[in-house]
Amino acid sequence: MAARSLPKLEPVSRTPLRDTVLEVMERELRRSMEGLQVPGSPKPYFMQYTLRRVHALRLRAAYGSLLKSRETTQAHIFADVRVGSHKFDNVMDGGLETRAEERESADWVDAPDDLDLAALQVALWKLSQLKFDEAQQDYYDHRKALVSEYLRDEVDALSRETPLQHREELHHVPFPRAAWEGMLRDLSRRFLQHPEVHDPAITLSAERVHRWLATSEGTRVVTEDVYVELSIGGWILTDDGVYTEASRELYLRSVDAVPPLAELERLLDDVIVELGELQTAETPGSFIGPALLAGQAASTLFHEALGHRLEGERLVARNETRTFAHKIGQRILPPGLDVHDDPTMTRLGERAVWGSYRVDDQGVVAQRAPLVEDGILRGFLQSRNPTAASAHSNGHGRHDGLQPPTARMANFVVEPRPGTSRTWAELEAKLVELAKAQGRPHAMIIHRVRAGETQTQAYDFQVFKGEPAEVWLLDVETGKRRRIRDVELIGTPLSALQRIVAFGGALELDQGYCYAESGSIPVSGIAPAILLSEVEMQQSSTTGFHEPLLPPPFADDGSHGRTGALRRRGRRRKR
Repeated sequence: MAARSLPKLEPVSRTPLRDTVLEVMERELRRSMEGLQVPGSPKPYFMQYTLRRVHALRLRAAYGSLLKSRETTQAHIFADVRVGSHKFDNVMDGGLETRAEERESADWVDAPDDLDLAALQVALWKLSQLKFDEAQQDYYDHRKALVSEYLRDEVDALSRETPLQHREELHHVPFPRAAWEGMLRDLSRRFLQHPEVHDPAITLSAERVHRWLATSEGTRVVTEDVYVELSIGGWILTDDGVYTEASRELYLRSVDAVPPLAELERLLDDVIVELGELQTAETPGSFIGPALLAGQAASTLFHEALGHRLEGERLVARNETRTFAHKIGQRILPPGLDVHDDPTMTRLGERAVWGSYRVDDQGVVAQRAPLVEDGILRGFLQSRNPTAASAHSNGHGRHDGLQPPTARMANFVVEPRPGTSRTWAELEAKLVELAKAQGRPHAMIIHRVRAGETQTQAYDFQVFKGEPAEVWLLDVETGKRRRIRDVELIGTPLSALQRIVAFGGALELDQGYCYAESGSIPVSGIAPAILLSEVEMQQSSTTGFHEPLLPPPFADDGSHGRTGALRRRGRRRKR
């Protein structure tokens, strides 16, 4: 019998790259859908391939030197294999418990970095076989669960969506590496004038992400996204021996948006000033009382306390508490507040938003998802995993390229209705009024939050936590305010949302990466200032450290720090 040979593939240089990659995906999808069959077992009814090719530049500078300068190009593939039917298949709990990184298939997600087409098809073939084997096992585990458990929230397995054809131009313009390296070197020399700042760093990360997506239903997608992240930060050792951080971050969506050196110098100056404030700032330990959160801080609270609990898979997974699963049509926020998530939104004023995209990671067009209207819950974020609330996706299926896509936030927007908001001055006056009515000597103002986290699983406490970056304690009698540090905002989601008593009108932007079951993804949060009748804060730092025995080499005047410039500078600051 004559050996079968693979169809001849055109070299990348002879045909448009985006089209040849899709052709390879189409070819292997056909082979897999037809050939992945085991007698007596379910065969695939749906498959998806995704190829991500990321060209990345990572720069890190301090003291006028480049500590890191790495430029890489890496390609990875993802395969989703569904066996059974749209009614019942191998995915249980919405895929939240898949833990793809622990499976054998996780070792076979690398694709050829040069996009050699023959090698790409081999990689797809190998990954498809492993994913099929895992899908078979998951299918029978799902069947077994039906026997041993009552799956009261079981819904259909996969939504039916209209196949999409969407192709964007792909670019290969080099990053301005040399210019950026020079700028970071020059900027980081400023830290030589501040030996009191520990571990300073300026980092710049740029990624150009090319994505090809094909499904057995006929969806064909090619997209390009650019992400540029710039951070300036450092640490200070406080008078009581705690290392405290200050930083400024920029999240940009184009290479041209990187600001000039003068603007970055102003950000560095802000960091230095803030570190000086934090060095002598006090920590109140625990605190309970009313608090005013500026829009950036408020967006973190909404993200953690509300947003994650509106992700569709959490309505069906067995280990989730399903906080809002049965509250459609009920009030969950004060009157006057609307909430939606809109991945099609690209800017807020002059700033680009980090979480925007055109097509989600399941090949569904990005859509604005209404969630809360005038405080009343109206809907959820949906991927192609159906819920009792909806049998269709609203374009929010997202993942990191390894974990299965699930419903996730993109640009999570909380905004007041006309005529319902208050000015910042009115909010501050109301804050003082609340504190006095509660008999409390202090109230809290939180301008920025650095990070947050939450728990949604049924086996754990339903809590969220925020790490404030800029917090002020307000004396309600004198009106004086003082900077504090080392506190964490903690609470339970439902009680925190019910303590919102007023909100501002101006929207502020918070950006970064969100980490959840489907991996790390870029997101944005947009919200007005909010006034809470009560928040609880706990102390975050308890370990004390002493000053290094020697100063940094560039600041040593021969006294080894005992009478040198660094020690004298510290004494002046304490006075």
